[in-house]
Amino acid sequence: MHILLIRFSSMGDVVLQTATVNWLKSLFGNKVQITFATSKEFASLVEGHPGVDRVICLNRREDAGWQNFKTSLKEVHKKNPFTLILDLHGTMRSYRLRWAYWNIPSLSVDKRRWERWLLTKVKIPFIKRFISKDLFGLENQVHRLIIDLKDILGDLNPIERTQNFIQSKQGELTSLGELPAYPGLADYTVLAPSASFNPKRWPVERFVELARKLIERGEKVVILAGPTDNFCDVFNELAGERLINLQGKTSLRESMSIIKGSKLCVGNDSGMNHIAEAYGVRCITLFGPTDPRFGFAPHAENSSFVSKNLWCKPCSTTGSKKCFRSSLICMEMISVEEVYDMCMEKLS
Repeated sequence: MHILLIRFSSMGDVVLQTATVNWLKSLFGNKVQITFATSKEFASLVEGHPGVDRVICLNRREDAGWQNFKTSLKEVHKKNPFTLILDLHGTMRSYRLRWAYWNIPSLSVDKRRWERWLLTKVKIPFIKRFISKDLFGLENQVHRLIIDLKDILGDLNPIERTQNFIQSKQGELTSLGELPAYPGLADYTVLAPSASFNPKRWPVERFVELARKLIERGEKVVILAGPTDNFCDVFNELAGERLINLQGKTSLRESMSIIKGSKLCVGNDSGMNHIAEAYGVRCITLFGPTDPRFGFAPHAENSSFVSKNLWCKPCSTTGSKKCFRSSLICMEMISVEEVYDMCMEKLS
């Protein structure tokens, strides 16, 4: 059996789908080969994964990126034909790919768009209490696809095997490939202040204050953010032996290595915390305009999240919508003291 998994983006979603890879391998063992199709910028997340046999990258920044991507797929298919396509993305781009291989059986993930849309539109707290995972299927993302596919893929004992898998240790759900330790770092906490959209960011000055309090306690703090996240320059006022600002200075693979070696990762609802969980690192996730019920809350026992109950939450499914208020109350209600206390609990 040769399965093509399609998930082009985003960072966190690609990491979460490694749970599907692990489950397929637990189901079929060496009888299944897995080819993972993703965007080039996220290839590092699945390259070297023990359950992924090959990674085919789409370079969306190249004019001929789509054509080169299809050519690479054809070469793989010619040598070892795909027997099943699992579309884990559900976009026009992934549909186009399935249409190109119309004669191969394919399955598309149910992204629960209707349930998530409804959750953003119901603004009365009393009614929102009735929107539960039992009613609308808003399960944790790492379990969702496995639950949807368990009967279709013909396991001899699908319910028991799948439940055992889902209830197993965190490392058997999401996982990433082994990486060497990042040189020169030891005994540190990672702060990841960035996110895909500005409303999803806890105010950077609060991250600075959190870093200050951790340093005063004697902790070493490492800042991780992308090359365009220049707002992280404010951490330079604390730069020294106990604060290292690596914003824009590391590749994705290097950032993964840094997170893997950390004691704790504190960040917004973003891919960095999903990477932390995939490596078994404790993490604290801060939710603002998005909602943990979308299925992206931390799933490991040693992880936690903070999300304030407001009548206007969630305001959009992605956290990209601009707030109608002059300030982002859902984030500002999360105090430095609250997050610091959670850090102390986990670090102790």
